[in-house]
Amino acid sequence: MDQLLRRADKTYGRFERGQLPNAPEDLLVAVGQLLHLTPDEYTTMWLHARGHRPTRPMTPEVGMTVPSTWQAACDGQRHMMYVTDMAWRVVAHNRPFADLFRNRQVPGNTARWMLLADEAKTTLMDWETTWAPSVAGQLRNAFAEHPDNPDLAQLDRAVRADPTAGPIYAHGADASIAPDGVDRRLRHPLWGVGLAKMVAANLFAAPGARVIIVVFEPQEQTH
Repeated sequence: MDQLLRRADKTYGRFERGQLPNAPEDLLVAVGQLLHLTPDEYTTMWLHARGHRPTRPMTPEVGMTVPSTWQAACDGQRHMMYVTDMAWRVVAHNRPFADLFRNRQVPGNTARWMLLADEAKTTLMDWETTWAPSVAGQLRNAFAEHPDNPDLAQLDRAVRADPTAGPIYAHGADASIAPDGVDRRLRHPLWGVGLAKMVAANLFAAPGARVIIVVFEPQEQTH
Protein backbone atom coordinates (compact mmCIF):
# COMPACT_ATOMS: atom_id res chain seq x y z
CA MET A 1 0.00 0.00 0.00
CA ASP A 2 2.80 2.42 0.82
CA GLN A 3 4.27 1.99 -2.66
CA LEU A 4 0.88 2.55 -4.29
CA LEU A 5 0.35 5.63 -2.16
CA ARG A 6 3.94 6.77 -2.74
CA ARG A 7 4.53 7.09 0.98
CA ALA A 8 7.32 6.17 3.35
CA ASP A 9 7.49 2.59 4.59
CA LYS A 10 4.85 1.66 7.22
CA THR A 11 2.88 4.92 6.72
CA TYR A 12 -0.35 3.18 5.76
CA GLY A 13 -0.01 0.65 8.57
CA ARG A 14 0.31 3.44 11.13
CA PHE A 15 -2.65 5.22 9.56
CA GLU A 16 -4.81 2.08 9.57
CA ARG A 17 -4.04 1.44 13.25
CA GLY A 18 -4.86 5.03 14.22
CA GLN A 19 -1.23 5.80 15.01
CA LEU A 20 -0.91 8.69 12.54
CA PRO A 21 -2.39 11.72 14.33
CA ASN A 22 -3.80 14.47 12.14
CA ALA A 23 -3.20 12.49 8.95
CA PRO A 24 -2.32 14.73 5.97
CA GLU A 25 -5.25 15.68 3.76
CA ASP A 26 -3.51 14.52 0.60
CA LEU A 27 -3.02 11.09 2.18
CA LEU A 28 -6.75 10.83 2.90
CA VAL A 29 -7.57 11.79 -0.67
CA ALA A 30 -5.09 9.24 -2.02
CA VAL A 31 -6.44 6.46 0.22
CA GLY A 32 -10.00 7.25 -0.81
CA GLN A 33 -9.11 7.13 -4.49
CA LEU A 34 -7.01 3.97 -4.21
CA LEU A 35 -9.65 2.04 -2.25
CA HIS A 36 -12.56 3.46 -4.29
CA LEU A 37 -14.37 4.49 -1.11
CA THR A 38 -18.03 5.44 -1.20
CA PRO A 39 -18.96 9.01 -0.14
CA ASP A 40 -20.03 7.70 3.27
CA GLU A 41 -16.82 5.71 3.72
CA TYR A 42 -14.73 8.69 2.68
CA THR A 43 -16.51 10.99 5.13
CA THR A 44 -16.18 8.42 7.93
CA MET A 45 -12.45 8.15 7.28
CA TRP A 46 -12.05 11.92 7.59
CA LEU A 47 -14.11 12.05 10.78
CA HIS A 48 -11.92 9.44 12.44
CA ALA A 49 -8.62 10.71 11.01
CA ARG A 50 -9.07 14.46 11.40
CA GLY A 51 -12.24 14.96 13.44
CA HIS A 52 -14.24 16.77 10.75
CA ARG A 53 -15.89 16.21 7.40
CA PRO A 54 -13.83 16.28 4.20
CA THR A 55 -12.43 19.65 3.18
CA ARG A 56 -11.17 18.18 -0.08
CA PRO A 57 -13.25 16.07 -2.48
CA MET A 58 -12.06 12.58 -3.26
CA THR A 59 -12.38 13.29 -7.00
CA PRO A 60 -13.33 16.38 -9.04
CA GLU A 61 -16.58 14.64 -9.99
CA VAL A 62 -17.84 14.55 -6.39
CA GLY A 63 -20.95 16.69 -6.10
CA MET A 64 -21.61 16.55 -9.83
CA THR A 65 -23.60 13.29 -9.90
CA VAL A 66 -27.01 13.34 -8.22
CA PRO A 67 -29.17 10.22 -7.67
CA SER A 68 -31.99 10.07 -10.24
CA THR A 69 -34.57 9.38 -7.51
CA TRP A 70 -34.61 13.10 -6.80
CA GLN A 71 -36.75 13.64 -9.89
CA ALA A 72 -39.52 11.52 -8.36
CA ALA A 73 -39.15 13.52 -5.15
CA CYS A 74 -39.59 16.74 -7.11
CA ASP A 75 -42.64 15.36 -8.91
CA GLY A 76 -44.30 14.63 -5.58
CA GLN A 77 -43.82 18.17 -4.21
CA ARG A 78 -46.62 20.72 -4.73
CA HIS A 79 -44.38 23.72 -4.11
CA MET A 80 -41.62 24.79 -6.49
CA MET A 81 -38.71 22.40 -6.09
CA TYR A 82 -35.46 21.83 -7.89
CA VAL A 83 -32.14 20.06 -7.39
CA THR A 84 -28.75 21.25 -8.61
CA ASP A 85 -25.31 19.73 -8.57
CA MET A 86 -22.32 21.46 -7.00
CA ALA A 87 -22.03 23.89 -9.93
CA TRP A 88 -25.75 24.85 -9.91
CA ARG A 89 -26.62 22.76 -12.96
CA VAL A 90 -30.28 21.76 -12.70
CA VAL A 91 -30.58 17.98 -12.52
CA ALA A 92 -34.21 17.67 -11.36
CA HIS A 93 -37.23 19.96 -11.04
CA ASN A 94 -41.01 19.89 -10.96
CA ARG A 95 -43.74 21.58 -12.99
CA PRO A 96 -44.40 24.38 -10.46
CA PHE A 97 -40.73 25.37 -10.76
CA ALA A 98 -40.94 25.38 -14.56
CA ASP A 99 -43.95 27.73 -14.31
CA LEU A 100 -41.59 30.40 -12.98
CA PHE A 101 -39.85 30.81 -16.34
CA ARG A 102 -40.81 32.21 -19.72
CA ASN A 103 -42.34 29.45 -21.86
CA ARG A 104 -41.60 27.11 -18.94
CA GLN A 105 -38.01 26.80 -20.17
CA VAL A 106 -36.02 25.92 -17.05
CA PRO A 107 -32.45 27.27 -17.29
CA GLY A 108 -29.63 24.77 -17.32
CA ASN A 109 -27.85 26.57 -14.50
CA THR A 110 -29.75 28.49 -11.83
CA ALA A 111 -26.82 30.61 -10.61
CA ARG A 112 -26.03 31.67 -14.18
CA TRP A 113 -29.68 32.57 -14.75
CA MET A 114 -30.06 34.46 -11.46
CA LEU A 115 -26.89 36.50 -11.99
CA LEU A 116 -26.75 36.99 -15.76
CA ALA A 117 -30.21 36.63 -17.34
CA ASP A 118 -32.25 39.78 -18.08
CA GLU A 119 -35.41 37.84 -17.21
CA ALA A 120 -34.10 37.26 -13.69
CA LYS A 121 -33.74 40.97 -13.01
CA THR A 122 -37.51 41.45 -13.32
CA THR A 123 -38.65 38.11 -11.88
CA LEU A 124 -36.39 38.37 -8.83
CA MET A 125 -37.57 41.62 -7.26
CA ASP A 126 -34.97 43.76 -5.50
CA TRP A 127 -32.46 41.86 -7.61
CA GLU A 128 -29.56 44.25 -7.11
CA THR A 129 -29.88 44.51 -3.32
CA THR A 130 -31.04 41.05 -2.20
CA TRP A 131 -31.02 38.27 -4.79
CA ALA A 132 -27.80 39.05 -6.66
CA PRO A 133 -25.56 39.70 -3.62
CA SER A 134 -26.73 36.47 -1.99
CA VAL A 135 -26.18 34.29 -5.07
CA ALA A 136 -22.85 36.00 -5.70
CA GLY A 137 -21.76 35.18 -2.16
CA GLN A 138 -22.79 31.56 -2.57
CA LEU A 139 -20.85 31.29 -5.83
CA ARG A 140 -17.73 32.86 -4.34
CA ASN A 141 -17.81 30.46 -1.41
CA ALA A 142 -18.40 27.42 -3.62
CA PHE A 143 -15.56 28.36 -5.96
CA ALA A 144 -13.22 29.01 -3.02
CA GLU A 145 -14.01 25.53 -1.70
CA HIS A 146 -13.71 23.83 -5.11
CA PRO A 147 -11.27 25.92 -7.20
CA ASP A 148 -10.50 22.97 -9.49
CA ASN A 149 -14.11 22.49 -10.61
CA PRO A 150 -14.20 23.57 -14.29
CA ASP A 151 -17.91 24.44 -14.27
CA LEU A 152 -17.52 26.72 -11.26
CA ALA A 153 -14.41 28.28 -12.81
CA GLN A 154 -16.29 29.03 -16.03
CA LEU A 155 -19.20 30.52 -14.10
CA ASP A 156 -16.81 32.62 -12.02
CA ARG A 157 -15.26 34.09 -15.19
CA ALA A 158 -18.63 34.79 -16.79
CA VAL A 159 -19.99 36.61 -13.75
CA ARG A 160 -16.81 38.66 -13.28
CA ALA A 161 -17.00 39.77 -16.92
CA ASP A 162 -20.64 40.88 -16.69
CA PRO A 163 -21.03 44.68 -16.42
CA THR A 164 -23.96 44.43 -14.00
CA ALA A 165 -23.32 41.32 -11.93
CA GLY A 166 -19.53 41.65 -12.00
CA PRO A 167 -19.26 44.58 -9.57
CA ILE A 168 -21.70 42.91 -7.16
CA TYR A 169 -19.66 39.72 -7.31
CA ALA A 170 -16.37 41.55 -6.83
CA HIS A 171 -17.69 43.62 -3.93
CA GLY A 172 -18.20 40.49 -1.85
CA ALA A 173 -20.42 42.04 0.81
CA ASP A 174 -22.71 39.01 1.26
CA ALA A 175 -21.28 35.90 2.94
CA SER A 176 -24.29 33.72 2.07
CA ILE A 177 -23.80 29.95 1.98
CA ALA A 178 -27.36 28.85 1.11
CA PRO A 179 -30.84 30.44 0.94
CA ASP A 180 -32.26 28.38 3.80
CA GLY A 181 -35.10 30.04 5.71
CA VAL A 182 -34.91 33.18 3.58
CA ASP A 183 -37.90 35.24 2.37
CA ARG A 184 -37.51 37.31 -0.80
CA ARG A 185 -39.84 39.19 -3.09
CA LEU A 186 -40.67 37.49 -6.37
CA ARG A 187 -42.74 38.42 -9.43
CA HIS A 188 -44.30 35.16 -10.60
CA PRO A 189 -45.54 35.17 -14.22
CA LEU A 190 -48.74 33.32 -13.25
CA TRP A 191 -49.40 34.37 -9.66
CA GLY A 192 -48.08 37.92 -9.57
CA VAL A 193 -46.01 39.57 -6.86
CA GLY A 194 -45.41 37.69 -3.64
CA LEU A 195 -42.92 36.30 -1.17
CA ALA A 196 -40.64 33.39 -2.02
CA LYS A 197 -40.04 31.48 1.20
CA MET A 198 -37.08 29.21 0.60
CA VAL A 199 -35.73 26.14 2.32
CA ALA A 200 -32.47 24.51 1.26
CA ALA A 201 -30.52 21.35 2.03
CA ASN A 202 -27.39 19.56 0.88
CA LEU A 203 -27.32 16.02 -0.50
CA PHE A 204 -25.38 13.37 1.42
CA ALA A 205 -24.76 11.34 -1.75
CA ALA A 206 -23.45 14.37 -3.65
CA PRO A 207 -21.63 16.83 -1.36
CA GLY A 208 -22.17 20.39 -2.52
CA ALA A 209 -25.34 19.57 -4.45
CA ARG A 210 -28.49 21.37 -3.30
CA VAL A 211 -32.20 20.78 -2.87
CA ILE A 212 -34.28 23.97 -2.93
CA ILE A 213 -38.00 24.25 -2.19
CA VAL A 214 -39.71 27.60 -2.78
CA VAL A 215 -43.01 28.23 -1.02
CA PHE A 216 -44.67 31.14 -2.82
CA GLU A 217 -47.14 33.38 -0.99
CA PRO A 218 -48.92 35.85 -3.32
CA GLN A 219 -49.40 39.35 -1.96
CA GLU A 220 -52.48 41.46 -2.52
CA GLN A 221 -51.85 44.29 -4.94
CA THR A 222 -53.12 47.79 -4.21
CA HIS A 223 -54.43 49.77 -7.16
